[in-house]
Amino acid sequence: MNKVYLIGNGYVCNFITDKYSYDYEFIGVCRSKKNNCKHNYSIDISICTDELDKVFRDMGDVIYLAAPQASGVEDHTLENFLSSVDKSKIKRLIYISTSGVYGDKKDQLVDEKSKLEPITDRARRRVHAEDQIINSNIDYTILRVPGIYGQGRLPMKRVDSNLPLIRQDICKHTNLINAKDLAKIIIQCLTHKETTNIVMNVSDGTPIKTTDYYLHIYDSLKLNYPKFIDYEEANKLYDDKRKSFINESRILDVSLMNRIFPDIIEFKDIREGIKDSLI
Repeated sequence: MNKVYLIGNGYVCNFITDKYSYDYEFIGVCRSKKNNCKHNYSIDISICTDELDKVFRDMGDVIYLAAPQASGVEDHTLENFLSSVDKSKIKRLIYISTSGVYGDKKDQLVDEKSKLEPITDRARRRVHAEDQIINSNIDYTILRVPGIYGQGRLPMKRVDSNLPLIRQDICKHTNLINAKDLAKIIIQCLTHKETTNIVMNVSDGTPIKTTDYYLHIYDSLKLNYPKFIDYEEANKLYDDKRKSFINESRILDVSLMNRIFPDIIEFKDIREGIKDSLI
């Protein structure tokens, strides 16, 4: 059975191991204690070196979902990982990046060749990570992923607090993907020849205004809508992380994903995805 190392064995990995544990031998690595894999290791990869070398005893694929450190414009966590393992043992590295690397495209369509113009340091760290992987001499697939939602990962805190939303007529678009669909894409990339050494946008293929996404959640829960505000009010009310999301927008072109993996997306209708997430 092929070994797959889950580096950053977090939320999305739960969906991967839940569905594919009969197909792969998963080795999970993260800072917390988990038991979703056949072998689970609690290691802080940003500082540990010897422990990582002991974990990577056998040839296998790597699915890398570990977040960079919280500050700076370079990803030193990934840098430490790559310098701590025998790279010759990595058959392929699937790196989960972010669509934030494109920056603010003002609701314009962006494909994989679009210029990278990250606005936040968080996105700049991802650009640095992508560069490291491309220059690592490891076979790779880089997935540029938008907002991930799913069971246990709907913005319920904002919904419960009735946080005001941007007016629908001025709201910008966002891109989303259900965690179950993302898990399928990641696993398919392990064996598909066309995904070797490429960068690929992924999403559910249905761009949506951020406000409409929230309203679908309110509708599913049969809750009254909150107050609607403009961007000036939102920038006074929202926290810094939320403001960074509302002040940049783009529409992901997922033509490449659809060509390589036709019909892989189950939740093209966000309402069905939300419904599944509330089960």
